[in-house]
Amino acid sequence: MTQKCIKILIAGGFDREDPNALDRPVTDLVAFGQELAREILRQGHKLLTGAQTELDKEIAGAAMALVLKKEGEQPEPRVISYVPRGKTPVHDHGVIIQSDLSDWDIGGLEPTAPEVIRYSDVVILLGGFAGTLQAANWARLSRKPILPFASFGGTAKDVYTIESRRFEEVYAASIQRLEYEQVLKSVSKDWEKLAKSTVGLAEKVITTPSVFVIMSFAETGQYKDLYASIQRVCEKYDYDALRVDESNLLKRIIPEIMRQVRQSAFVVADVTEAKPNVFYELGFADGLGKEVILTAKAGTKLPFDIQDIPVLFWESFVEFEEQLEKRVAQIGQWQGRA
Repeated sequence: MTQKCIKILIAGGFDREDPNALDRPVTDLVAFGQELAREILRQGHKLLTGAQTELDKEIAGAAMALVLKKEGEQPEPRVISYVPRGKTPVHDHGVIIQSDLSDWDIGGLEPTAPEVIRYSDVVILLGGFAGTLQAANWARLSRKPILPFASFGGTAKDVYTIESRRFEEVYAASIQRLEYEQVLKSVSKDWEKLAKSTVGLAEKVITTPSVFVIMSFAETGQYKDLYASIQRVCEKYDYDALRVDESNLLKRIIPEIMRQVRQSAFVVADVTEAKPNVFYELGFADGLGKEVILTAKAGTKLPFDIQDIPVLFWESFVEFEEQLEKRVAQIGQWQGRA
């Protein structure tokens, strides 16, 4: 399994003429922004910027210097910047794309989130002014997680105050409040360590800890042991493995299954018993692009449709857990839970 590439937007800015606008020196903000941009690429992700502020220029330049050093003069498009239609970009680092929108103001006649927000998976805010506030509002409307650094001051600090109030509603299903605060309120000057922690938080905040388990509802000993094994392994990586029969049974079961599959970090499906509901749920998960781990009792004859999919066979649950843990660890690595 390859690491999942996520698109991380860094937005914000600074005013060198007004050093008091931030809580820390501008040089600190720039140094961290540059290291964060490099770390995003080192972790196999893509960097998005707005190509409008000096901070955009600094972080895109640092990122492209790393890319060119590793990949030469024809690198993959991993540093992507957007600029409003009709505006001149502040830099020429990486790929520059003209927005379909001439105005990114959120108060327009027919408000549409700019591409740099729509195509991002998570939005990181550093310092900033009015434009940074617009980015935060667009991110909320687009339901994109926001990681605003309070420790550098500026608009991002104000946004942090709002996001902190929304924590239980928006972020608590993916991360713990302490994780959130340790990164976004950090006063550390170890930029490399802080950048690694930030990227890890970004990976984690876009995923849920829920794992949806598709398996027989039979209460035989072997299925109880299988389910217990799956739960033990998932718990090691801060995942909660649940079957639909443990949810609120007052709800209609099919919509509840669909909801849990959609919200899951990944799916574990046992195909020992070739039941229609198992393959229906498995197909739905695959159609959504979810990572799926297939399991089956040793000796199970698999249907033709899934014979080309790797399956973890179980008989000895000690050996099964060892193999399952390898798969879950791979998924956990790119979801920030390794």
